[in-house]
Amino acid sequence: MRYVSVTVAVFLASVTLALADEPTQPQASRETTAAAAITKEQMVKFVEEAAAYVKEVGQEAALKEFSNRKGKFVREKGELYIYAYDFKCVCLAHGFTPDLVGRDLTEKKDNHGSLVIQQLRDTAARDGKGFVEFGWVDPATGKEGRKLGYVIKVDDALWLGSGIYL
Repeated sequence: MRYVSVTVAVFLASVTLALADEPTQPQASRETTAAAAITKEQMVKFVEEAAAYVKEVGQEAALKEFSNRKGKFVREKGELYIYAYDFKCVCLAHGFTPDLVGRDLTEKKDNHGSLVIQQLRDTAARDGKGFVEFGWVDPATGKEGRKLGYVIKVDDALWLGSGIYL
């Protein structure tokens, strides 16, 4: 019985110390937990809003807005943003990584060997809209995490998407 009491006391002390250290954890960990708060439904609504925006203001103005890191299509402190591609897998707009704009990402693979952009494009082309799970580097951690993407075909030249880390 005494052994159990000591074990419980050690366990409680460990938990207390771990909780006391929590405020000193790196900012990236807190940002990642913010991403978990974004729901699948919010992401879908966000992408649908972006598709409607293209139809409202035209492709050129919409792409400019989607790539504006301080614009209306970058939300939740950058955790939710729009990416836009043509059907050749060339990035036309990206709300978080502007360096991707203009690049052909046909061969972009995740750590599992999946051709990420091709899968997203194929879902938009085949079904008009849908979900794809893939790996993508989480800027908060610098490591690849699993992401759920939602894409929608806007027209024969453009598809949009966004994603949330799982």
